[in-house]
Amino acid sequence: MPGSLVADVVGFGDRGVAVVSRLARDLEFTRAWVHEILGPLAEDSANAAVLRETLSVYFATGESHLHTAERLNLHRNTVKYRVDKAMRDTRTTDRLDLALALTVCAFLGAEVLAQA
Repeated sequence: MPGSLVADVVGFGDRGVAVVSRLARDLEFTRAWVHEILGPLAEDSANAAVLRETLSVYFATGESHLHTAERLNLHRNTVKYRVDKAMRDTRTTDRLDLALALTVCAFLGAEVLAQA
């Protein structure tokens, strides 16, 4: 219907949903863990959101600057700059922890982000 809103449907079997649903049971712990892993990227700000999205897509594309640029419709150098900045800002280099913390932010948003 024109003008109607269509909500995204998320299933328990979708990538990351099962783990995030378990982490959502203890938001205080999850919030602290996300901040420990992401550092400044865990802020609820436009700049941090851009860096989180870029880093998420970068991991999803097998850490390819070119494929990330194509998916986000950006220049490859812009992606490289953003990824480098995001990685400098995070408090770990563990890719699994980073990817999981980014997934938690994508699903739980403001519940786990710090007010800027």
